[in-house]
Amino acid sequence: MKPTVSIIKGTAILTAAGFAVKVFGAIYRIILSRMIGAEGIGLYQMAYPVYLIFLSLSTAGIPISISKIIAEKSASGDQAGMRTVFRAAFGLMFLLGMLSSIAMAGTARWFAGHVVFDSRAIFAIWALSPAIFLMSLMAVFRGYFQGQLHMQPSAVSQIFEQLVRVSVSIILAYALLPMGIEHAAAGAAFGATAGGAAGLVYLIFVYWRSHLTSKAVVPKTGRKGRTFAEMQRLIRFALPISLTAILMPLLQTLDSVLVPHRLQTIGYTIKQSTTMLGILGNSWAVIYLPLIVTGAIAANMVPAVSILKGSRDMKSLQNKVSEGLRLAVIYLCPAFIGLLVFGGTVYRMIYGDAGITVLSWFSPAIFFLGMEQVSAGVLQGLGKPKWPLVSFVIGAVVKIAVTTVATGWPGLNLAGAALGTVSGALVTASLNLFKIRQVVRFRLEESGAVILAGCAMFFTCHYLRKVLDFPMTFEFVVVGFIGVIVYGIVLWLLGGIRLQDLEVITKKFNKG
Repeated sequence: MKPTVSIIKGTAILTAAGFAVKVFGAIYRIILSRMIGAEGIGLYQMAYPVYLIFLSLSTAGIPISISKIIAEKSASGDQAGMRTVFRAAFGLMFLLGMLSSIAMAGTARWFAGHVVFDSRAIFAIWALSPAIFLMSLMAVFRGYFQGQLHMQPSAVSQIFEQLVRVSVSIILAYALLPMGIEHAAAGAAFGATAGGAAGLVYLIFVYWRSHLTSKAVVPKTGRKGRTFAEMQRLIRFALPISLTAILMPLLQTLDSVLVPHRLQTIGYTIKQSTTMLGILGNSWAVIYLPLIVTGAIAANMVPAVSILKGSRDMKSLQNKVSEGLRLAVIYLCPAFIGLLVFGGTVYRMIYGDAGITVLSWFSPAIFFLGMEQVSAGVLQGLGKPKWPLVSFVIGAVVKIAVTTVATGWPGLNLAGAALGTVSGALVTASLNLFKIRQVVRFRLEESGAVILAGCAMFFTCHYLRKVLDFPMTFEFVVVGFIGVIVYGIVLWLLGGIRLQDLEVITKKFNKG
């Protein structure tokens, strides 16, 4: 019997959860800023990168690795094998998470004194350290469920985690504020630990409930050997993904050093270059928002592709890869066009600064970064996790070279940094797609229709902005909405969206 694999419903579930988490996070940030002020937020912000370093070291790549291997076992109906993988992953992450939490707590004083240069940050670092252990265990459960294309537990756990995190952070920050700003910041930081505990409890409950209905029995003979073998397999698969995850923030850190230096070589002062670096950081925050959707597509592609690859149904595999890439292209095109047209408007709406157009320069990066995410998910599902690392390193070299040259050109400045990101992402995505093409002969027959629909959207938005005299926010909403409608209509007329697509979507959601 052929496995039934859908990425549409799972993508929608993870996307909705991702946006909900972002909304809660934005509201929380505003309340917290008003409560503990810029100084308190600064102490919290000092501790967070330390937390991300240890979190990356303990969890990066593991959920994808678990998802891939669980999907293989699921495709062959090996329930006992799935339990063995889960047990191996749980043991591995229990150890890594515990060691990382202890290491973070033990080095808190050093990080506070020698890295962030504020000894008061030690309390926030301590408050965050238990969260590493909890997040490591959550990664196991999320990978286990995602490998079975069961995305709801991951999505609900994210929302639980964020709700508890926000509530506990605000309550503790308020309660501890009389003791000093550093204690209030630590209270806010502890929200991540409380949220991790809440999300983990929910996932344990869901796993326990599914465990009761399962009749799978893991043979006791040779259990340790099989568990150890699966643990080794998890590490081998996760290692290149982990390296990529660690290199990404390092590449952005390099931007923080390279861009101000290049700006100063063409006459900008230290203060001006620092301000422009802040604009660059703000732009990155906007760029990552639409990538929530492609991140969800990628998370679904890993188990979906792995299941079909295990079934040896090459035609279904080819169709699934084509479907995932096509879904990404159809979504990314209007996201790219929208930011190209409204880049300055979006920046002013969010940050209040007029005349900043760097987001428009960044807009093609949305398309290429999104394709990079989805293509990496396909390659990981195909059992080729090393290739996304290789292509990322090559793209990073291109990004650094273009950023170094273009940022130093008078008249480009920050636009040069944007061009560097666009060039690097273009190279990485292209190399990934080239490798996929060697393995699976995917088709993107509707790409011409998407391009023409994108052009129609661009010219419609550009024309309406000229003829209509609307306030900024109203213009963005109305003109943007009309542009998306035009995009959808043209795409429909040219055959980029078919009637069966809507039937598939309706069928998948009615089943859910």
